[in-house]
Amino acid sequence: MSDASAAAAAGRGNDWRQSIAQSYRSSEVRSIAEVLASLEPGATSASKKMLAMKFEDSIFKSASSMDDYRKTIEKRLNRLKKHYANQQQQQQSSSGTFIAEENAELQREKELLFQKALREEYGAKLIYIAKHADVAVHVTRKTAGEQKAKVLHDHCENMKKRAIQLGVKLEGVAPLPTLNHDMKFLTQLKAMLDSSVDSVRSHVVKIVDVNLFLEEKLDSVDNELLKSVNSNIIRKVLQQSLADASENNMTTSTTQFTVDQMKKWTELMNVPTPIPRRNQDADQVRVALSRIEKLRASTQAMFTYFGLTAEEKTSFPGSMKKCSVILKESIAAIEKDHSHLFEDVEEKGEDGNPIIKLEDAWNKHLQYVDDTVTASVAVDDDDITSDEPASKRQKTDEDSSSPVEPNKMVISARVLLTPGRKTFSTLIPALKRKKAVLIKNGSVSSIRLEFGIAFEMTIYFKPLLVTIRAMNKEAASRATGMGMTSLSGGIQWPSLHQGLYTGETTEGKPNHVSVLGVTGTTVTLGPIIARKLEYASAQATHVLRKCFAETVTGKGSLATSDFEIEILEAGALIKFLKMVRSAYHNGKWVDVEED
Repeated sequence: MSDASAAAAAGRGNDWRQSIAQSYRSSEVRSIAEVLASLEPGATSASKKMLAMKFEDSIFKSASSMDDYRKTIEKRLNRLKKHYANQQQQQQSSSGTFIAEENAELQREKELLFQKALREEYGAKLIYIAKHADVAVHVTRKTAGEQKAKVLHDHCENMKKRAIQLGVKLEGVAPLPTLNHDMKFLTQLKAMLDSSVDSVRSHVVKIVDVNLFLEEKLDSVDNELLKSVNSNIIRKVLQQSLADASENNMTTSTTQFTVDQMKKWTELMNVPTPIPRRNQDADQVRVALSRIEKLRASTQAMFTYFGLTAEEKTSFPGSMKKCSVILKESIAAIEKDHSHLFEDVEEKGEDGNPIIKLEDAWNKHLQYVDDTVTASVAVDDDDITSDEPASKRQKTDEDSSSPVEPNKMVISARVLLTPGRKTFSTLIPALKRKKAVLIKNGSVSSIRLEFGIAFEMTIYFKPLLVTIRAMNKEAASRATGMGMTSLSGGIQWPSLHQGLYTGETTEGKPNHVSVLGVTGTTVTLGPIIARKLEYASAQATHVLRKCFAETVTGKGSLATSDFEIEILEAGALIKFLKMVRSAYHNGKWVDVEED
């Protein structure tokens, strides 16, 4: 009995090895060989391949699971790197006046090899940063403001400086006459590059080349999916979702998450597209249908890939990136071949302009641009031997902040439309020209703007706040409190997606909402739309407060009387309304003239 149990347990333990693809193991061997070669000056990955194969095979046989296999490889390689670093330090500390001339030459050779290895590892990344830095900074200045652009500019200049110190050739930049080959300096340089070059490059790529950024992100997602914990969670969620949908007769069962199904979709998405003959409309139709089928197959392949186990995923390396490439190429080809159709099917209003849709609320989010801010002068970078802690250095991510803002933030109006304040006469006509309505509800004043029949914007003044809500007048008239939040005093605060609510059913049929090409019930899509509108509202609030900040800086800070402050705040409001209308009407807004 015990022997049978042991055999069964051994069989279960070997299941994960049987499902690992040989191509995945080969890629691990190549990675190990590259690491081993980097630890020995003059060695190549080809010369270390045999050792890497033995290294990988011993771990593969002793590991208890795929996660254990990957973690053990990583731990042992890190241990080897640490041991190599300790040996380098011991060699440096043992070198004294008694070092022979041949040992000094050997040390010199090691330094040159180490410097060459650094150039090979970081050279391409540094060249990319230097080549695209100006464009990235320019775009950041337009979309995120001068301060963010300055931070990115300083980081890019820092990377250029390190590239020159490393001997990397940059276009239009003169190289240093002599390079510092000291091992201590090179070690410090490597530590600095390890900690920052990937972050800076990723930020530049995200701005300059979105497709490349997506491909690299998909590679990292692929690596995360090879962890059993992550794969099991996603697989369980997808299976449960499909099971629930199957009960409602909306989709098929969970049997599609299999290796055979993945092979089927992979083959379909890799089918060659037929070449059409000239002036043959039927061929054009077949080509278009073929590309649409490739789109369907690649999306299904990506979906199926998510539902596979971590071991099964090893049979399809790089699937996320491959699916993304086929999707991008197919969409681009369809758009190129049938571009004349896109303009015809685009919905337009009576004025000939595109109809405003709900997704425009977040896709065309507002950006504040202050033309008075002058370009900042780049500060000189500290040397890599500086004692300044890394925590005090500016970062490129969105959470970074500066102690000095071009404009101080204002969160509340001081005079304009405050309780008990009479509205001055010239404000109402200015609001009418922007089709903005002033609403007074007791002591609270607000301004409301409508954007087609898609969404509405409400502006409050104490505090300065903007809310953007989905709008459906017909639905709103039938809504009976659905999506309303009760506040103290009996006030009702509608949810951001409340305007979409039309009731669960109409004549016995479920009501659906369509947005971003997705159709579903209000209960399903409502919360997702609300999150999008929350983001758009927050961005609009930020821009409104930046506009009002102009009333307390520069010449605005000289205003002392309530009348002067009210005039300044009215100007800030009109500026905000102008930015809003321009953004959501594609810059084609024309003020409405009074009758």
